[in-house]
Amino acid sequence: MIPTTDCPIGKTPALIVVDPQQTTPESNEAMSSGAGSVSGGRDAVMENINTVVTHARNADIPIIWGKEIHRADFADYGAEIESCEPEHGIAGTCAEQFDPILSVDETNMKPAEYIIEKRRYNFFHRTDIEHILRTYDIDTVILVGFMTNICVHYTAHGAHEHDYAFRVAKEATAAPTQDLHETGIKCMRYLQPRGIQNLDAITSSLDEYDGNELV
Repeated sequence: MIPTTDCPIGKTPALIVVDPQQTTPESNEAMSSGAGSVSGGRDAVMENINTVVTHARNADIPIIWGKEIHRADFADYGAEIESCEPEHGIAGTCAEQFDPILSVDETNMKPAEYIIEKRRYNFFHRTDIEHILRTYDIDTVILVGFMTNICVHYTAHGAHEHDYAFRVAKEATAAPTQDLHETGIKCMRYLQPRGIQNLDAITSSLDEYDGNELV
């Protein structure tokens, strides 16, 4: 059941890292976004993601790493072809790998850390994420990653529709423009006013958390 608490991480949290995939400096992919609630662009946001991940590991909560991946022939691209976004997440490109700034080894994942590939913005759309969340009796998902207005927003909406609380670390997410970042934050705050949190509030609460007993 969704927690009725002001705690920045809820009662039984998991961390979802949304689409922190590689891009190249010359790429105009939407995933190269760097506008957010912190100065320093994409790299600074990545370092903030690392910070949340470190605290989540120390708190012994599940961590789910996500990638939006599409087939090279666009057979699974669906209505995203109508989006104003450039092509993104194409199999066979660097987007198949996480950004090297991140503190994650895809070939040697830590206990209670998982990688999920998705085909749509919403992490809850036809993936096995709820199986994992139910295994650990999760009621709140902490969200970091890209992009604030698209995949983070739609994943927050998916969590909301599936009766989970969400908590977005606003300094650990970004969008292509400042306006889109702030619009994404505003839309998520409308869904769940407690859903937008400062990075320090989330990490401090993780430091005080007793850990998930299954982890």
